[in-house]
Amino acid sequence: MTGVVSVRMPSTLERAVRVNAESSRMIVSVIVRLILEHALCGRYNFSGLPDAQEFLDAKLDIRLPDGLNLKLRTETERLGISRSVYIRKILHAYYTKRLIFIEKDGRYTLEENYDQKKSA
Repeated sequence: MTGVVSVRMPSTLERAVRVNAESSRMIVSVIVRLILEHALCGRYNFSGLPDAQEFLDAKLDIRLPDGLNLKLRTETERLGISRSVYIRKILHAYYTKRLIFIEKDGRYTLEENYDQKKSA
């Protein structure tokens, strides 16, 4: 089973997600699902990520499997934020290169981009 989560976001972020999905020949929900699954299996504390609240003039409706929705619900309740805000924060950090895919022990996770921090 699946459920739909509606996420308000800046149109620039929404465009980045759609362009990434198109260039990867995937649907938007699959791209977002992959990013979220890797975020949830990492050890990074996502509570400190900034929220892209400026001009929430676009919306993505994302279909996610129930198992992922349950993991998201557990994590967002722990953090005290809504699922849509958590998803927006993760996507914003990923598409601004604050989070990157890192291979550890033969598995990929999303981790903080320390190279970006050094150059900032």
